[in-house]
Amino acid sequence: PGVIIQLMAIATTEQGKEVSNGAWTSLAVSAFSTGFISASISYDWDTNPEKRQQVQDFYGYVPAQASRRTIVFYTLVFFSAGMLLI
Repeated sequence: PGVIIQLMAIATTEQGKEVSNGAWTSLAVSAFSTGFISASISYDWDTNPEKRQQVQDFYGYVPAQASRRTIVFYTLVFFSAGMLLI
């Protein structure tokens, strides 16, 4: 919700006034923090052996190879953050 409030504040800034760098930095930090939390939850649920066994058709998108897991995690972070900014 913080990202949405920040976007509304930036979008409704009076014409002719410049949005400060602090506002943009705060927006980016909020978006990536939320993206990180969302990615962590998704990653933890997907790599949980009990969840994978219960719902095999849904869980299992995180591969076993460490380098690929890293790529998937960073992709989840950026997609989650990006979806908030759209």
